[in-house]
Amino acid sequence: MKLIGIPASPFVRKVGVVLTVKALEYDSEVVMPGDTSPEFRAMSPLGKIPVLVDGEFYIADSSVICEYLEEKYPEHPVMPEGAEQRARARFLEEYGDSKLIENASIIFREKFVNPVMMGQDTNLERVAEAENELLPPLLDYLESQVPPEGYLFGNFTTADISITSPIFNAEYTDYRVDPARWPKFAAFVQRVAEHPAVIKVRDAEQQVMSSMASGN
Repeated sequence: MKLIGIPASPFVRKVGVVLTVKALEYDSEVVMPGDTSPEFRAMSPLGKIPVLVDGEFYIADSSVICEYLEEKYPEHPVMPEGAEQRARARFLEEYGDSKLIENASIIFREKFVNPVMMGQDTNLERVAEAENELLPPLLDYLESQVPPEGYLFGNFTTADISITSPIFNAEYTDYRVDPARWPKFAAFVQRVAEHPAVIKVRDAEQQVMSSMASGN
């Protein structure tokens, strides 16, 4: 099995964590989003990452990949039981994968990617807008949704990594969820960060990102 994409992508990280929770061995291949090579576009017509290759089968889109893995490899489930709980988990996964990523990635891009990897200036006004205007209402909602202890649905699910993975990107900078304003969500982010599968995936990710940042 192969996971294609850049490890620091929240979407790639999500799939890597799911694969690890399910104890599925996989190799990683670094490909940037929007890659135009014919081989990549044959697997991902929209140029999106990640792509999962499982034998002769391949599929793009992190949520679709996670559903495929849950259906084909049901051991160590990453979805809750029951239609209502599953629907709720899918909603929170989409919440993390859409607006939360959209706005947390501003911080990651402006304070890490641009200056460290691209040699470009940071747009501090854009960062301030993300931190002070765009992210707070999203975090207000998550503060109301996460439990005071444990995970969203008891066992660890795709929803847990989906609503924290964008924050992990912002944490490549000095950004942290303010525990004074969002105590439950700040603690929740830390709990997810301490999950063994998340630790394993992020350790491998940071090695790749350090190498890329140094130009090696």
